[in-house]
Amino acid sequence: MAGALSWAGAWAWAWARAASRAVCGCRSFSLGVPGLGRVRHTLPLPKVVDRWDEKRALFGVYDNIGILGNFEKHPKDLIRGLVWLRGWKGNELQRCIRKKKMVGNRMFTEDLHNLNKRIRYLYKHFNRHGKYR
Repeated sequence: MAGALSWAGAWAWAWARAASRAVCGCRSFSLGVPGLGRVRHTLPLPKVVDRWDEKRALFGVYDNIGILGNFEKHPKDLIRGLVWLRGWKGNELQRCIRKKKMVGNRMFTEDLHNLNKRIRYLYKHFNRHGKYR
């Protein structure tokens, strides 16, 4: 019997609340003209772009190396940089392992120790996190 009374009380409360909303369906104050707060009145200034910076000026400079060089050289052979990174792609763990294999025997003791620590950390990290877990 007590359950029926509580159900009836809840129903009456919900009915009274809905009826009060129907009576006062509009606001008693104005928000102003809708949508004017989001209208942009000024255009953004155009970006100043240097069309002849080094990156843009040298874009595609080695595209014709095969035609002029009788296809003997690959553009990756012209890259100057660290020997273990030339023409190679990979994540940080793979890069550190590659560095250790290629120049680990010539590294200073402290640098090799720090590289080994980084490899251990990245190995744990990649095995605990990420999409290849």
